[in-house]
Amino acid sequence: MRIPLGACLAVWLVGCAHSAGKTAEPATQDRHAQQLRSQAEKSYDALNFPACASQYRQAAEASMDADSRSGSFYSAARCAALANDAAQSIELLKLAIQSGYYDADTLRYDMELASLHSAASWQEVVASAQANLAKAPHPPLPVGVLSGLDVYGSRRADAEGVRKLLGFELGKPLVHSKVIFRQKEEALRKQYNLAFAHLSYSYFFASEEAGNAYLTVDLVDAEDSQRLRFLPEPSGHPEDPEGLVAQWMEYDAKAIQLIQKGMMDMEKGSVCRVPHCAFGFGHPDLAGYEPVFLEKVPKAQGALVKVLREETAPEKRAAAAKLLAYTSTLEQAAERLVPFIRDPAGDVRNSVLRVLTANQEAADHPLVEVATVVDALSLPETTDRNKALYLLTMLLADLKPEELKAQQPALIRQIGAQLVALSAMQQPINREPAIEVLKLLSGESYETSEQWKAWLARQPT
Repeated sequence: MRIPLGACLAVWLVGCAHSAGKTAEPATQDRHAQQLRSQAEKSYDALNFPACASQYRQAAEASMDADSRSGSFYSAARCAALANDAAQSIELLKLAIQSGYYDADTLRYDMELASLHSAASWQEVVASAQANLAKAPHPPLPVGVLSGLDVYGSRRADAEGVRKLLGFELGKPLVHSKVIFRQKEEALRKQYNLAFAHLSYSYFFASEEAGNAYLTVDLVDAEDSQRLRFLPEPSGHPEDPEGLVAQWMEYDAKAIQLIQKGMMDMEKGSVCRVPHCAFGFGHPDLAGYEPVFLEKVPKAQGALVKVLREETAPEKRAAAAKLLAYTSTLEQAAERLVPFIRDPAGDVRNSVLRVLTANQEAADHPLVEVATVVDALSLPETTDRNKALYLLTMLLADLKPEELKAQQPALIRQIGAQLVALSAMQQPINREPAIEVLKLLSGESYETSEQWKAWLARQPT
């Protein structure tokens, strides 16, 4: 079973700006512009939209390349629209388009720009972006069409009520918005007395699901707050060993830009020298990174674990986790990563579990304790759960037959009902691995959730 995780990304590829021209080289971008973009992102997260618009505008004006300039103007326009300043938002969109912005569909369906649709110049703005698109060397990544909406994790929240509150329509394009999703999450927490609510947006850019988007509403009832048991929040700033963390983040950003701009064929799969790499190094702009990781990571393992344990910034911890895929052996990687499965940040947990899953697929013997993976199934987010499901699939397949047989009864009692519930989900990377685990535990083969529910009812309690 080949894990299809490389065909799907959560949020990272959604709602970003696109422009014509050469992909920006992060290392050569103006440092002042980078600082302004970082300040703007913090203002956005703090819901200070006037400051966000101003800072992104300044970042655009300070940018040295067309990609960064158009992207920053576009982000400034989103913030101005959220600040209810339609005139400034339209002006900023025109500046983005003058700088080369060409993703007309993202512009058209962006929820953060919905207030502009009645503006007199809105259609002119969309038409100008469409004109840029006609001249672009590559089409941008298509806007995801919402193909499934699952509600998971709560006994008190009814799925139909949750869908009605969200108001998203299946079969329609959906552009991710952190702010609007956050508002929906807060409304869900209040209405259903939840300890946790999170909208997980996943977009498929390869396989037969290409262009489809799925939304999973992850909920935790107040009485189930033990599911939110995480490691303490780190508060340090350890040294980045030989700049490896910065280089991985640069590689990640460059790969995402290439995918957004339609310059990487992800149907061909990832090309790399270790089991895990989401994007690979097949593109000429990425080829130079992997030799550095192969050479330097084995000697920097301790320092990278220190980053994973102590670094305040979750994006740096996530980068350190991915770099640890380049340790000398699969066993070393597992030993260093397993303690961080319950990191407080979802992106970090996702990165840890991705590497462990890919490594287990490459191994011919268990690298992780079954109990550890079963515990990870209780984590609150879809990106935790689907990686844990794939990891459990690989792990059970690598057990000796007698070991698997010995564990089957207890595992069926412990997670059987959860697996059956997951087998009913629309999101493929939740449903399919749940069914694979059920097949391994049962020795039987069914495809529908109702069939699995009937099978579970026949099992001894």
